[in-house]
Amino acid sequence: MDSIDRQILNQLTVNARTSLTDIARTVALSIPAVKRRIDRLERDGVIRGYTTIVEEPGTRKLHAIVELFCTARTERDDVIRVFEGRPEVLIAFSAAGDSDVVMLVQTDGTDHLESFLIDLRRNPHVAQTRSRVMLNTLMGRIPLGQS
Repeated sequence: MDSIDRQILNQLTVNARTSLTDIARTVALSIPAVKRRIDRLERDGVIRGYTTIVEEPGTRKLHAIVELFCTARTERDDVIRVFEGRPEVLIAFSAAGDSDVVMLVQTDGTDHLESFLIDLRRNPHVAQTRSRVMLNTLMGRIPLGQS
């Protein structure tokens, strides 16, 4: 992957519907050359898909970063079962540092977030949680909807 591929990826990340014409103009290549590069990036798994973010009019979701601190000797599968199947969890990462897991969650408001956190803390593998509520989306590259 070279700097032109990175420029193409940057444009598609900002707007996946950017036209081949606009991308070609920005990276100073022909439209067929840009198309070949995008096809290769898709084939190589660098571009894994495109998405549409849909949010019902009038709904406003609350996003939060939630950190899990697990008890000693908690196995990876036990950690996954803490949040597995919870629709609030958009993405979860194992983490290096103080916390064991960092999750991005989406709830219908503060009451929903509070009950979600209380439920997490009931799990015997969770020693502690720490959360931060997100106020506004300033920039996004993963589908989060509006916050």
